[in-house]
Amino acid sequence: MEVCAVPGDPKQDEQGTTWGAAHVLDVLEFLGRRTSPAPASIVASSCDIPRSSTYALLNLLKARRFVTYRAEERAWSLGSAAFELSADAPLFAHGLAVLRAFATSSRGLTVSQIASGAGMSRVTVTRILPHLVESDLLRAEPDGTYSLGLELVSLASRVGWVDRLRIAARPHLVRLRDATSETANLIILDGDHAIYVDQVESPYALRHSGWVGRRVPLAGTATGTAFGDRTTSHVAKDAVETGVTAIVCAIDLPGDEAAVGVTAPNWRIEEFGVMRAQRMVEAVAREIAQRLHG
Repeated sequence: MEVCAVPGDPKQDEQGTTWGAAHVLDVLEFLGRRTSPAPASIVASSCDIPRSSTYALLNLLKARRFVTYRAEERAWSLGSAAFELSADAPLFAHGLAVLRAFATSSRGLTVSQIASGAGMSRVTVTRILPHLVESDLLRAEPDGTYSLGLELVSLASRVGWVDRLRIAARPHLVRLRDATSETANLIILDGDHAIYVDQVESPYALRHSGWVGRRVPLAGTATGTAFGDRTTSHVAKDAVETGVTAIVCAIDLPGDEAAVGVTAPNWRIEEFGVMRAQRMVEAVAREIAQRLHG
């Protein structure tokens, strides 16, 4: 329960200060335990803070760089100032933040671009880069930029069921793309987020590409609704990106949380027919499930 301080009342002032300090620590400890960014609604419910107070607190911490907001995921994570409090920096969390800065880029990034994408200072990024290059998680390019290293490919290849899923689903994604002329996606569940693990792009010049490896929140998205209700496909407009409609249907696979769908500009999928596209997505989800069960 939020304490409202009465001006001039030292006891109330002390209680209000204690309440505020306790919730600052609650938020930082909660985000520190997370392996992925969390939406403000999850922060509020997990830390038992009113929603309005949570936004104000997060924005205050963001201004001091203790937390950072990831707009593409609509979620919050620890910022560089929280990491820099440790005498043992760079930490493992620094490395994860740097690698995540490459999530929306297929090209090499400069130190400044990495720092901006990771929500960290250049000093901290400069300290962690040699460790990542030495481990082949990043590769230093001759032009001074950095790109993802081959060790990541090796690690990813060990997630066997994802590889099997991608191989089995690929021809069906191609058929879905050809049938709708829109970008077809294969998605897996990862906690309270989903990850795009394969994509067959639309032939149109205006299309949504480069989403492989992208993480999106479940809350308020077609993907989140599809994982919650596996009986049919689900539609969401402007959930992940403004102007984009997503149609997603879960794949009936025991133990493996996966879904298939299409993403398209709102106007174009409406001209094609949203219900028509839904039926196609549902049919492909059934075909993938049957192939894998077989």
